[in-house]
Amino acid sequence: MNSNPQTTNFTSLPIKTAQQAIAEADKYLEDGALGKRPFLSTRWNKVNTMVLGGFHFGQTYFLAGASGHGKSFFVNMLHTDFTSYYLGNQDVKILHFGFEMHAKDEMIRKMSQLNDIDYRKLVSSDKPLTIQELTVIRKTYDRMKNENIFYVETPSTRNKIYLTIKEFCKRFTNSKIVISLDHTLLVTPNAGENEIQLLAELGKMFIQIRKEFDTCNILVGQMNDKMESKERRDPTNPALHYPTKTDIHGSKQIYHAADIVLVLHQPILLNLEYYGKKRFPTQDLVALHCLKNRTGTAGLTRLKNNLQHGRFDTYENKLF
Repeated sequence: MNSNPQTTNFTSLPIKTAQQAIAEADKYLEDGALGKRPFLSTRWNKVNTMVLGGFHFGQTYFLAGASGHGKSFFVNMLHTDFTSYYLGNQDVKILHFGFEMHAKDEMIRKMSQLNDIDYRKLVSSDKPLTIQELTVIRKTYDRMKNENIFYVETPSTRNKIYLTIKEFCKRFTNSKIVISLDHTLLVTPNAGENEIQLLAELGKMFIQIRKEFDTCNILVGQMNDKMESKERRDPTNPALHYPTKTDIHGSKQIYHAADIVLVLHQPILLNLEYYGKKRFPTQDLVALHCLKNRTGTAGLTRLKNNLQHGRFDTYENKLF
């Protein structure tokens, strides 16, 4: 036996009493009753209803979708809404980790929205803008100089992402913070880490972040190729059209870490003429599914893909 065993000093975890938890819960309820609970409203009333009035702080939202179905486009519109329709007396800052798209491309999307011009026309090389059209667009630049949105373009590891968020929150202590990350699979893995381990640890990290900094977190992820299988695109089997948890890449890891899981889906891109058991027409249809809602219910709301004016609109078909 070692006569001189080394001793290790352990620091215990903080313990909270039931009385303290009740006091915090009461404050939360009182803030809601007095209209003092901060939340972020969007331009779509049905989306707000789906997420209990709007996007809330201290929660993590996971937005999944197949490539090209409009995830980054949707987040770009959320950024605009969060800094335009915010209800409350506190300033909002957005820190966007845009690993998939350059900040300039985010700005071109905003130009599309503000000028009601198809995004494809703005980036087209065979039919580019004329100098006259560019002159008109330049007049909207001042409206786009949003000092509340900040961009990080360089992909990195979880540790650097965490430190960047920590410094950002420290810099803007008087603001409510939104963190968005597009997208999860572009985070640099640590040595020896596979994609599933990466997503698991990333999910755990954002649980810590929302608790530590009370941020509203929006993580963008990818669907696997199950949604594109022949069986799932069968018009005679509409029960299989809707996305499920297992259609999300690394579903177990991010799904469990998120408070709300949303899937953005454009069924017309899978050559479906009608969508689901209710046979929704797919022309211009953007289906936003809520697969998990920790404090509410799951469901589906529909948006309209208004490509001509560079935005998603509320779906107004009164037949359904």
